[in-house]
Order: sequence, then C-alpha cells, then structure tokens
Amino acid sequence: MIVLIMLVALLGVLGYAAMPGIKAFGLHFLVGSDWRPNSVDQPKRGPDGKVEIEDGEIVTETVPPSFGALPVIWGTTASSMLSLVFAIPLSLGAALFLVRISPKMLVAPVSFLIEFLAAVPSIAFGIWGLFVLAPFLQAHVEPFLWHVLGSVPGLGWMFHETVTVGGHVIIRALPLTGRDMFCGSAVLGIMILPIITAVSRDVLRAVPRAQIEGSVALGATWWQSCVEMLKFSRSGLFGAVMLGLARAAGETMAITMVIGNNNQIRLSPFAPAQTMSSLLANEFAEANDLQVSALCEVALVLLLMSLVFNVVARHLVVGKESRTASAA
Repeated sequence: MIVLIMLVALLGVLGYAAMPGIKAFGLHFLVGSDWRPNSVDQPKRGPDGKVEIEDGEIVTETVPPSFGALPVIWGTTASSMLSLVFAIPLSLGAALFLVRISPKMLVAPVSFLIEFLAAVPSIAFGIWGLFVLAPFLQAHVEPFLWHVLGSVPGLGWMFHETVTVGGHVIIRALPLTGRDMFCGSAVLGIMILPIITAVSRDVLRAVPRAQIEGSVALGATWWQSCVEMLKFSRSGLFGAVMLGLARAAGETMAITMVIGNNNQIRLSPFAPAQTMSSLLANEFAEANDLQVSALCEVALVLLLMSLVFNVVARHLVVGKESRTASAA
C-alpha cells in the first residue's frame, strides 16, 4: 500500500505542477516543436509576408513564450529504439552463451561481469562517452560510415541536412561531431545490456529441456535448436527488451553528456538531439514559473511512458509464466 500511495502521490504532484502548462498549451504541447522560455521581439510581417514599416521604422511584435515537447519526445524515442539495435544482438548472444555454450565454471564469472555493468554509475558512462567514445566516433567511425554509405542512393539523408540561408533552401553536409544521437544510443545500449541479458538468460533457462531435445531428435542442428528456443520464449524475451527500453528512456546524465542537447527533429542518427530527461537536467534549475510547469509536464509524459513499458514487460515476462503454470 505504501508503494502504491507513493506512485499515486508522484503522479498527483507532477499532474498538479503541470496543470498551468496543460491549461495554457493543451494537446498542442505534445505535437509542438517550439521551446521558447522567454518572450521575444521580432519584426511584424503583413499578410504578404513582408516586414511592416511605419514612419521609417520596423514594426515589432512580442511573441509570448511557447513550449512544445515533440522534439524531446522524438529524441527519447529514437535514441531508445536505436540503443536496442546495439543491445539486443549482444544481450541475446550473451544469454545463449551462458545457457548453452559456456562451461559451468565460467557461467558465474561471466554473469557477474555482465551484471557488474549495471552497478557502474551513469555519470561514469557519460564521462567515458564524452572523452573516449565521442572523439573516437568523430575521428574514425563516422567518417568511415560517411565514406562507405554517403554515396549509396537513398542513404544521403543520413549525412546531409536541409537549411534555409537568406531565404534560400540549401542542402549541406552534416557536421560530424561525435556528440549526437548515434553516440548517445551507443552509450545507452551498453547501459541496458545487463538487464536485457539477465532477464533473457532466466527466460531461456526456463525453456523445457524436452523442447530442445525434441527439436534435435527431429534433425535440427545446434543453431536450429537455438532458434527454436528463441521462438518458444519470444514473449519473455520481448518483455526483457521492453524493460531495457524503459531503462533507456529514463536515463539522464549519461545521455545528457553525449547526445548534443539540440532541441530539433532530425532523422539522421549523426545529428545532435535532446531527450526528455536531458531537457529536465539542463533547464530545471534556471526555469521560470511557466517553464517549470512545462518541464513537469515533460516529466509526467516520461513517467507514463516508463509505466507503460514496465507494465507491458511485466505482463509478457511474468504473465506468460503464470498462465503456463495454470495450464499445467
């Protein structure tokens, strides 16, 4: 009951703090892309799009603050999904190794080393990503990918961006800085690897021995029997992935240090971006009243996303086992 009360209180506090922003921006907050904490003065334009001039002076207008969370929602979703591309092959490979290949004397040490990654502070991953991984990506990996994939038809968007300069739309090469979505997703992939591996290992161990021996008896090779294991436990493995996805979506300090923190929507993984958690870390300390409300609304959206991920994962990992036990 205490845990449930704490969860309801957390939702209530965030909902109450976000209420001014919800009233001011409504559902447009979720689809808007402007993030302007302060009002700005800009030239006023007429219906024809030209700047209005009165008495020889440019007429200005004050644009009120505006908040839209779509860029950070996009950054959170894209970086989390891309991190799974790095983590899933390594996690499933490690789980299969521990269950079917590794000698018994190596299972405990290897499991400990993998799970030890979960004990490393996120700030340590961030420092490593900032001073080691990002320069390496900038100097070697990203130029190599640009050289190999840049001229491939249909992949040019990954290394170019469209900008407006002096009223003209131009396409220019995307600067490869190393601090971008690609680097942030790689760091997240390493951080979520332990939880996906641990859950996947337990799920694969729960596969009935008869299932494996039966496939081998029917003529399946070792690899084919492994594929059958993965198929048999696919719901539990998907639940493990969902747990890793929830972990990646909520990560703060590590991703803040390496993703570039640019509030924009770019499809290229080599462009800087920003996540909901990095936005909260960067702006909460110096936010004004309406900005605090908007940030609390961002935190509420992030919390609801994490709850959905964890509920789905719990249902897939635990619910399937309980249904199987009931059927037995």
